[in-house]
Amino acid sequence: MKKTLFFAFFFIITASVFANNFPTKIIYIEGTAERQDHRAFFMSNFELEATALGFTVSKNRAETEFTFMFNVQSHSDEYDPSIKYILRISLIENETGTEMVSFGWAFAELEDMYAHNQFLFHTATVHIPGISEEEWADLAQPRAEDKRWKNKWLYLRASADYPITFYSLQPTGLIGGQGAYTGTFEIPSTVQHMDHKIMPQPGLTVGAELQFLDFMSLEINFQTYLGDPKTYKFFNMALAAQLKYNLIIQNFMLQPYGAFKYHLNTSSVFVELPSFVFGGGIQAGIKAGSQGIIFIDVNFMLSLSDVYMHNPFGDLAPLPEKIHYKMYVLGIGAGYKFGLVDKR
Repeated sequence: MKKTLFFAFFFIITASVFANNFPTKIIYIEGTAERQDHRAFFMSNFELEATALGFTVSKNRAETEFTFMFNVQSHSDEYDPSIKYILRISLIENETGTEMVSFGWAFAELEDMYAHNQFLFHTATVHIPGISEEEWADLAQPRAEDKRWKNKWLYLRASADYPITFYSLQPTGLIGGQGAYTGTFEIPSTVQHMDHKIMPQPGLTVGAELQFLDFMSLEINFQTYLGDPKTYKFFNMALAAQLKYNLIIQNFMLQPYGAFKYHLNTSSVFVELPSFVFGGGIQAGIKAGSQGIIFIDVNFMLSLSDVYMHNPFGDLAPLPEKIHYKMYVLGIGAGYKFGLVDKR
């Protein structure tokens, strides 16, 4: 697409006339367009460019000395049909209404304008008194990426979790692989059938993550969650550790990890709950400010040995006394971690 740039600068009052009369970096931005999406696009873009170049954008025209004004109109050109719109820009001195600068820019698509909006704003406002060319050159320099969020020695983590525990019934000692009984195993007098259990376990996690290498970190955390497969009145507590590999792409962090968990307490429903469970997961986060990360966490944990629970039927079908299960946990969580102590 050919871009036609046509300038008609009218410096009605020169910069030297205004040099002693007007303060510097406060401006009002006003815009109109035939299409609302065009107006919204240029309004937000020019406000961002103004802020980036050191201006304070006021919402009250009466308190500013200058107005940056734009208008977008459709355009038809038989010699260059690729041109669809004309953006007209003016700089107005508010007290007298003098149009200090006026020019136009032709374009076809909004996306094309991302590359030009800073130049257009600079062109319109470069002659505002009190801002030297040296200041403009410094302000217009691309700002270095803020890397502090991903270069911390220590992160403090808190999350809300929703692990789902699957208790897979094992046939050991059960009639037909799923029945508790009275009498003898060969000649039972009463049989009570059992099945697998699926139990959601809402909970909370707090912890600390040490990023001892740029690509690796170790997190130690404390977990509390509902943990009784018979009632929901008991809270399990556990200590856990996660060894993470850090993969960072711009403002996105991906951390696959291996994990283990040590149970600190056991519900009376269990005869025996393995002290350790093992597994792995992945944590995905995005930058949240210069110090923090918002993340989601998905993991899978399992016990290497059986989980034993008390027979739930009492005198009705008391055998076997211990019911065997395999335990698997699918964990889902969301939280925030805050970085402390910059690495460099």
